[in-house]
This record gives sequence, structure tokens and C-alpha cells, in this order.
Amino acid sequence: MRRFLSLLLVVFLCGCGTARTIALDPVDSRQAYSNVKLVAHNPTVEVPAEVTDKIESVIRQGLIEEGPFIAGDDLTIQYTFISHDSGDRFSRWFFGGLGNAGEGSVVVRVNYLDRDGNQIARTQVEGRIGTGFFGGSINSAVAKAGDDIVEYTLANFGPGR
Repeated sequence: MRRFLSLLLVVFLCGCGTARTIALDPVDSRQAYSNVKLVAHNPTVEVPAEVTDKIESVIRQGLIEEGPFIAGDDLTIQYTFISHDSGDRFSRWFFGGLGNAGEGSVVVRVNYLDRDGNQIARTQVEGRIGTGFFGGSINSAVAKAGDDIVEYTLANFGPGR
């Protein structure tokens, strides 16, 4: 029982962000790249600056700062926010994520381009937040979406994969 309560406390303190990736156009070529460029396109919806800064930071850290890529233009990752709903933080806190009350989400479309500008893959990543300490922050969903972009990129285009 004590273990269950400890686990429950951790979930409420950390927040419950999740993400999923859908490959809209699967990878055409199985080529490894050593350098990458991130390009943020204008979102199709209004997105707070802290959200765009967060996803850029997560992707850059996962691929370049701590990852195997260096900055360059062999592989271009263009990403665009196509949906943003920060949800209702109070409802997430009050209902503890029951019935998806107050759930927040972001959807990001990601195009992968080679050096010549040819699209080699396209994905859509959705991040969600359902609960957390004081309702959790939408930044948790954004970070999970960014992590999914990093994982997909490493799995399909990373050097030495």
C-alpha cells in the first residue's frame, strides 16, 4: 500500500505527459546523416513563445548538444505547430486526470528534407498532458513531443544507426 501511495504521489508531482508519432509519409531512403538543421515554420495556430522555445530546446539538446548530430544542412527538420490547446490546468488538478478533464495537447507536423530540399519523410507528433502537480504544465506535453521527434530522427536518420 505504501508503495502504491508513493507511486501515486510521484505521478501527481511529475505530471502525466505522453506523446505519439504518426508517420504520414514513411522514410523513402535509408541514409544516415551526420549533420542537421532545425527550421521552425510559422504555426497554423497561435502558440505561446514559451511553447515554441521549449520544443526547439528539447530537439536541439537531443540531436545536437547531447546527440550524435552536428549543426549543418545535410538533413533539414522543418516543424510546424498545427494544433495547440493548453487545456484547463485547474480541471487537471481538481479531477486528477479523470475523464480527460482539462487535458491539454499540441500537434506538430514534421517534414524531413535532404540537402536538395526533397522531402524524405513526414510525421505528425501529438503531445498530451492529463494531470500533474497543480494541474501539470503543457510544457510536459511539448517536451514529450520533442522527445518523440528526437527518437524518430535518431532511429531513421542517425549516424551509425
